[in-house]
Amino acid sequence: MTIRSSAPPRTEALHVLLEASSLLLHASGEEELLSQTLDLASGLLAADAYAVWREQEDGTTWRTIAQRGLSEDYPTKVSKIPGTAPRNVWTIVDMRTDPRSVFSVDVYQAEGIHSGMVVPWMLGSAIDGLIIYYWRSPRQFTQDDVDYAVALSNLSAAALNRLELREENAREQRRLAFLAEASTLLASSLDYESTLERVANLAVSQIAEWCTVHVVEHGSASRLVVAHADPEMLALSEEYSRRYPEVIVPDRGLGRVLRTGEPEVYEQISEEMIAAAAQDEEHRSLLQRFRLSASIVVPLIAHGRTLGAIRLLGTNGHHFGSGDLQLALDLGRRAAAAIENAQLHRAVLEQEAELRQSHAAAKMGSWAWDVERNKLHWSAEFKALHGLPEDAEGDIEVSYMLVHPEDREESKRSFWAVIESDAPVFHSEHRSITPDGRVLWLQVRGRIRRNAAGKATWIAGLMIDVTDSRLAEQALRRTEKLAAAGRLAATVAHEVNNPLESLVNLIYLAQRAEGLPDDAAAHLRMADDELRRIAHIVRQTLGFYREPAVPTRTGMRKLVAEVLELYRSRGASRGLMLRALEELGEEVLVEVIAGEIKQVVANLIANAIDATPVGGTVEASVRELDGSVEIAVSDTGCGIPEASRRHLFEPFFTTKADVGTGLGLWVSKGIVTKHGGTISVDEGGGPGTTVRVRLPLQSAGDRTGF
Repeated sequence: MTIRSSAPPRTEALHVLLEASSLLLHASGEEELLSQTLDLASGLLAADAYAVWREQEDGTTWRTIAQRGLSEDYPTKVSKIPGTAPRNVWTIVDMRTDPRSVFSVDVYQAEGIHSGMVVPWMLGSAIDGLIIYYWRSPRQFTQDDVDYAVALSNLSAAALNRLELREENAREQRRLAFLAEASTLLASSLDYESTLERVANLAVSQIAEWCTVHVVEHGSASRLVVAHADPEMLALSEEYSRRYPEVIVPDRGLGRVLRTGEPEVYEQISEEMIAAAAQDEEHRSLLQRFRLSASIVVPLIAHGRTLGAIRLLGTNGHHFGSGDLQLALDLGRRAAAAIENAQLHRAVLEQEAELRQSHAAAKMGSWAWDVERNKLHWSAEFKALHGLPEDAEGDIEVSYMLVHPEDREESKRSFWAVIESDAPVFHSEHRSITPDGRVLWLQVRGRIRRNAAGKATWIAGLMIDVTDSRLAEQALRRTEKLAAAGRLAATVAHEVNNPLESLVNLIYLAQRAEGLPDDAAAHLRMADDELRRIAHIVRQTLGFYREPAVPTRTGMRKLVAEVLELYRSRGASRGLMLRALEELGEEVLVEVIAGEIKQVVANLIANAIDATPVGGTVEASVRELDGSVEIAVSDTGCGIPEASRRHLFEPFFTTKADVGTGLGLWVSKGIVTKHGGTISVDEGGGPGTTVRVRLPLQSAGDRTGF
C-alpha cells in the first residue's frame, strides 16, 4: 500500500521557512548551519532519514557532510553522481529500482530505504550540493513536498555561501594583517639581519613551522636567518647544519629558485623523497626527526635581481595551499625590497665623507664619539637639526636630554645594549623636541669601531630627520585602510544585496498567505522593515550610496523601544537583561532621519551586549535636556580603558579581538554630527560604560546637516 504525502499545512510550513530564514542566516559556522538545516528539514517533511552531500575539490567525489537517521554502515562517499547531478528535484518512489539511485539494491535493502527525494543546492546557476530525504516506506510525492524542500534548499545554500564568503573575507583580512605587520617590521629598521629574523618568526607563527632566509652576498648564498617555534628543533637544526652543510645545486631546491627566480613547491614530502635525499642511515634518521611534510621556496627579487630566497617548511602533516604560496610570494617581494634598501643604505654609510655637503639639504647631521676619551662631536647640521646654538659643545648626557622624554629611557637602553654587544653598527629611531616646541622623528645610524677585545672605541654616524616621511606614512596608512574599506564595501554591497532581495521577496509572499495569524503578520512586517534597513545600512554607512531621505518627526522613546525589542532575543541568549528606563511620561518628538538614528542606537546596544558578561544588564533611556533630547545606553561590562577612550570614534579602532570592523562608532558619530548632535562616553574608572547621544529639538530647517 502506498503512503501519500504528509507534508505539513502551508501555514505551518511557512512558519518553518520563516524560522529557517532567520536561523540559517545567523548560523555562526558550517556545523551549526548543517545541524539547523536537518532540524528544519524534519520540520518540513517527516522523513525517516536525511543527508547533505557536497562535491569534493577533486571534482569526481561526493561526500556526506551531515546526516541524520542513517546507520553507521550507510556509505558516506560516492565516486560520481550517475549522469549529471540533478538540477531539478528528483522524486524517487523506489530507490532500489530507479536508475537514478546512486548505490546498489543491497545498500538500500540493508538500510531499509524505499523512497527518496534528491534536492539540489543551487547557488546561482551552479549546483553546490544535495539534500536527500529518505523514507523506509513507499511514498508518493506532492508539489508541496517539492516546493517546501526547494525553499529550504535555497535558504540553506544562500546561508552556506554567506558563511564561506565570511570565511574568505576573514582569510583575506588575516592575509592583509600579516603582510601589514611584516611590512611594518621590514620598514622599522635598516639592519636587515635582525629585521628578517623578526619577519621569519612572524612567518613561523602564521604560515609554517619552519622558516629560513637565505641571502646572496658577494656571489654566494648563505643562510642568514632560521626560525622555529620549538627551541629544541631550532637547536637540532643548528646541529644538522654543522653535520650536513647544505649543498646548493642549480637544478633543484634552493639553487634552482635562485637561478630561475621561480618558486618551488612540494605539496607533500614523502618518505621516499627523504630516503633519496639522505646521505646515509644516520642522515636519514636525523631528517625524519624533523617530521617534514611540505615545502615552499620563494625568491627574493628586487628590480630584476634575485637577492636570496625564503624557505617555508610544514611539519607533522601540515600542507600548504595556493593561498600560502601567494602569501609567501608577497612576503618575499617585501623582504627583497627591505634587503635592497638596507644594502643600498650600507653603501651610503660607507660614502659618508662624500655626502657631507648634502646633509643640510637632506636634514641630516653627523656625529662622532670617541668612547675612550669620552669626546663627542656634533656637526653644524646636527646642531641646526636640534635647534642648538652653533657654539654648543657635544656631551653624551646632553644628547640623552635631546631625546623626547617618552622615548628617552628606551633609546638609552638600546644604545648601550648595542655598545656592549659585538655589533658593528648601531641604528635607532626616536622623537626629539626642539627649543621652539616642534616634535621631530629622528633616525640614528652609526658604525662602531672595536679593539681586539671587542670593546667599542669609536662610533660615528648620522642623525636624519624623517618627520615628513613618518607623517606621510601615517597618512598613507589611513588612506589605504579607507580604500580597503571601500573595496570591501563594494563586495559586500554586491554580494549581500542579492540574498537580501530574495529574503524580501520571500517575506512578501509569506505576508500574502491565506489564514496568516496576526502575530505572524506583525513579525513579518518587522522583518521586512529590518531587512530594508539592513540594505540601506550596507549601501549608505560605507559610503557607496546616498539614498535621498527627508527628516520626519520621530518619537525617540518608541524608536529606542523598537531597537531594544529587536535585540532582546540576542541579549537573552547571552543571559542578559535588556530594559528601557522610563524617565519621561510622554513621547519626545525630533526631526531626524529615523533609519539613521535607529542605526546609531542599534550600534550602541549591540556594542553594550558584546561588552556585558552573563547576568549583566543593558539599559537605554530617553530624556529631554536643555532644548535637546538625550539617548543613553549603559551596560554593566568591564568598562573601557582610558588609553582606548580617545580612539573610540576613529575608523578601524576596536576593542573586540575577533569581531567587528572598528567602523560602528565612527559611522555613528558621522550620523549624529550630520543631525547637529553630539556623541560621548562617560568618564570614570569603574565598571560599566554609558554612551550618550544628544540631538537638538529644533526643526531640520534650522540646521544645515541635511
